[in-house]
Amino acid sequence: MMPGSNETALLVRPSVAVTELTGDERVVALYASDMPDRFRSSSVDKSQVAAWIVQGAEHIGLEELRREAAFFYGHRLLEMSRVVPVDVQARHEQRFPKARRLEKAESLAAATKMPNWMPMAPEAMARNGAAEVEGGCPCGGTQSIKVGNAFALVCPVHGRATARQNRAGVAL
Repeated sequence: MMPGSNETALLVRPSVAVTELTGDERVVALYASDMPDRFRSSSVDKSQVAAWIVQGAEHIGLEELRREAAFFYGHRLLEMSRVVPVDVQARHEQRFPKARRLEKAESLAAATKMPNWMPMAPEAMARNGAAEVEGGCPCGGTQSIKVGNAFALVCPVHGRATARQNRAGVAL
């Protein structure tokens, strides 16, 4: 996509650039937009998807968008580890009551990250993967979740920072 092209104009508005949003921020923006609940993904062009993302982001604001995206990803990490507390699940369902709509938003957002679509800018890549838990995390801040009497697993949300530091060779 060439700077100054019509496609670029569709992707950028004064307040929001799709490329400046992480994948999870795009999911939340799509969910908050006027995107229809039912449509064939193959029948929608990227300018329409970009318009929905921008609309959703502008509707809820960037600060709230980033906050909700972090909660969304934190829930996903806990869900993949099968350790979602009941209160965290309830908040997630309250935030995203339409499961099929959320699945559609996730699918479209994933497609936007393709190299020839709307790749993430370096600033978005740096923020990508931000995760938080609204309410109490099962690790209670210890970065470890006790499973049974003899086992524990690294908290998928809070233990990630420690794992990243270890991989980078940063002393704890």
